[in-house]
Amino acid sequence: MLVIAVTGPMGAGKSSAAARFAERDAVVLDLDAMARGLVTAPGAVHDAVVEAFGPGVLDSLGEVDTTRLAAAAFADAASCSRLNGIVHPAVVRGVESALDSLALRAVPPSAVVIDVPLLVEVPELRRLSDMVITIEAPADARIARLVARGLDETDARRRMALQSTPAQRASIADVVISNDAGPTGLAAAVDAFWDSEVAPRVT
Repeated sequence: MLVIAVTGPMGAGKSSAAARFAERDAVVLDLDAMARGLVTAPGAVHDAVVEAFGPGVLDSLGEVDTTRLAAAAFADAASCSRLNGIVHPAVVRGVESALDSLALRAVPPSAVVIDVPLLVEVPELRRLSDMVITIEAPADARIARLVARGLDETDARRRMALQSTPAQRASIADVVISNDAGPTGLAAAVDAFWDSEVAPRVT
């Protein structure tokens, strides 16, 4: 079972690349979704987040509102680090459990993709991965995509500034894929990587 970590900054196309891997029959672990589940579901992570960021992150029903939490967490580097310190250890445990379960299947998947936005910041996830791919895209294109999703441009730039740099991401990557040729180009780049690097190791 080959474990591939796919990372990249906001708006680069990381999740689109992971979706293409899924079309090649890889099992994808979406760590954004896993983190949201940990934060919003009753439990230790939820309680720690509310304690750290206060009742302002709760909605009218008393549940964590992820939009409000993101605004608070991306306010500055210290707040971002505070949230990561709460969520990341639990995410790592979740990934370990998921990989163990997949490995115990009667027929384990040949490849598992970990769709992870903050791989530089979580070295434990790198140790669980056999290969690392970083998806990169020009900053202006990334901002345009984030604004199209409804994020304010100033907020998008602030959040991007809090993430790792292209050099940091490249330093941990086995392969860097540039997403500068649109969805078709990204899909072709993922397919080329699969055919040259993954297929020989899983067949």
